[in-house]
Parts: sequence; structure tokens; C-alpha cells
Amino acid sequence: MSHQVFGGDHMGEEPFMKVFLSWSGERSRQVAEALKSWLPDVIQEVDPWVSTQDIAKGGRGIKEITHELAATDFGIICVTPENEASKWINFEAGSLAKEFEIAHVVPFLIDMKIADLTGPLSQFQATVGDSREDVRKLIGDMNKSSAGRAVAEERLERAFSRSWSELESALQEVRSAPPREGMRNSVARSDTEMLEEILLLVRKQEYRRTDLEGKANQVEEKLSYSRRISEDEFIVASFAKIGWQVTGSSRENGGVNITAQHPEGSSTFLSRDFIERMAKSLGMRVVVTGESGDVLMRSGTHFS
Repeated sequence: MSHQVFGGDHMGEEPFMKVFLSWSGERSRQVAEALKSWLPDVIQEVDPWVSTQDIAKGGRGIKEITHELAATDFGIICVTPENEASKWINFEAGSLAKEFEIAHVVPFLIDMKIADLTGPLSQFQATVGDSREDVRKLIGDMNKSSAGRAVAEERLERAFSRSWSELESALQEVRSAPPREGMRNSVARSDTEMLEEILLLVRKQEYRRTDLEGKANQVEEKLSYSRRISEDEFIVASFAKIGWQVTGSSRENGGVNITAQHPEGSSTFLSRDFIERMAKSLGMRVVVTGESGDVLMRSGTHFS
């Protein structure tokens, strides 16, 4: 898609609005990527952000990611029938609105009606993706949230009218190819990957509360307490997802010691991959002990 300029005299300046596009599952990802390509055609000074395209695994540090996300103004949650009940997409929607103080969070629905929404997602004003009227209203709301740099309404309408067919076609392609059951399991983001993204977002909010122009050590001092709280929540949620219960955690010598128990009747065991991913996400070594104090597993990754 060609990006036309409808934003007035702001060429060369930073985009005024960063839009976070959240997804879970293959069709949801395709919708997020279609919106990423299309939104700047209508409002030129929008900077859409999709984790699949904008974060290369292992390619960028936590500070760079949190700094880039610090300006997020608008959250769009791409919702399909197969991910609507996802625990993490609901958690992410609520977190964007509450934890990260993003005023505008909008579920973007594919193959769904607003009445189909349940749980935390139902509290938000949703947009039906195949409704031109709904999507036009979403674009208008985004434009009004531009902090004094809105595109003139007549220009916005012309841009939307010219570009709508492209988005409509992309979304129709998504709707016409529902995922096979086996494919859903293979392409959906794992819960661990989503937890890692949630941790990144939590840290983004922590950096937002600090002076990003300051020195790194000054930032770290301000973050120490709130970071620990977010990391503890990440640890508890990660273990809960595999059926384990965390009963305590402590920091020692640059690492984290986690006490956890394996509920009776659960067949899920700790895996090396699970522990190594947690260590990588936290940026510190991880040691897991049982209630008796015996070491169950420790990460092999070393951090300086």
C-alpha cells in the first residue's frame, strides 16, 4: 500500500500517535498486520506497532523496547471467535486500559458481533471490522485523539473513502480462510510468549514514570520496587499457566529463587525450556525449589 500524506504540515516530525495492535492466533495476527499497513494511508501520522513485525526475538534490549512503547496512545485488540475467550487477550486489554493508562482501547471484531463479547472485553466500545460505518467511527476517534494535530474532517473522509476497499479486501481474505484446528495450535502465540510481551509492557509503563532522558543508573533506582512487583506477577502467572503454584520468591546474587509446588493430580512437570524462557524474560538466573527446599531446576543461562 502506498502511504499518502493527509496530515498537513508535519512531515519530518515524529508521528503523533503510536497505536498498539494486540493479537492472539493466526487470523488475529493477519488482522493486526492488515491494520498496520492500512492505518497510515488514512491518517499519515499514525505509527502502528505489531509485535510480530516490530520485535525481533533477541534482537533488541528491554530498555529500547520500553522506550519505543512509552508513547503508546491507542490500543486495538484484534478479536476473532477463536481467541475471544483467551485469558491473555482479555488480560492484555484490561492492562492496556488500567495498568498502562491508555485512554482508548478498542476491540476490533472479525466474524463477531458486539453482543458476542464477554468478560473484560465487553466493557470496551468495540468496532465491527466488516462495518464501514464502525471502522469510519474508529478512524474519527483516533483523529480526535491527536492532541491538536488532527487531520481536517473533509481530508479524513476523502482518505478513508479512497482506502477503505483495501482494508475491506484484506479483512475479507482473513474471514474466508478460517484456521484449521491443527493450524490454530501451531501458529497461535504461546502463553509464555504472551507473558513475555506483558512483562515488556509492564516495564514500559515503569519507564514512562521516569525521566527517559536521565542516566540508566538513575532510572534503575526509580524502577527497583515497581519492577519487582511486575516481575513477581509475571512469575506467578507463568507458573499458574502450567498448573503450578508459587508460594514465594526472593532475589539473591543477581538471580531469583522461586518456591513452587506441584498440585496433586496435575500431570504437568517443569521443563527446561520453560525455565530458560523465564530466565531470558527476567534477565536473571532462575532457581526453582520445592516446599522442602530441594532444588527442582535451575536455569543454565548466565547474565552479566
